[in-house]
Amino acid sequence: MDSYIQVISLVVSFIYGVLFSLLTKFNYFIIENRKVVFKFVVTLVFIVDVVILYIYLMYKINNGYFHIYFIIMVILGYSVMLKLQNKLKIICKKIVKKNKKK
Repeated sequence: MDSYIQVISLVVSFIYGVLFSLLTKFNYFIIENRKVVFKFVVTLVFIVDVVILYIYLMYKINNGYFHIYFIIMVILGYSVMLKLQNKLKIICKKIVKKNKKK
């Protein structure tokens, strides 16, 4: 595999981890006050869809080659977004308050 394709795959994996973090929070928001069976089914479908989408992206970018460092980048992107999420909430609340005052 070419080094350019590897760098693109790493960047896409990191961005996918960030996107996965956001989608996970959205999924939790949707199923928060539902029955256990509904939570299980929706979460199962969500996980299957996310995995299939990642496999499809890797197939389109680098012919489906998977390396452990691609998965590590997904985990790193997920972790970074979890750390930044609280800071982003505070910034968004400040912006909303500032716009409401005007």
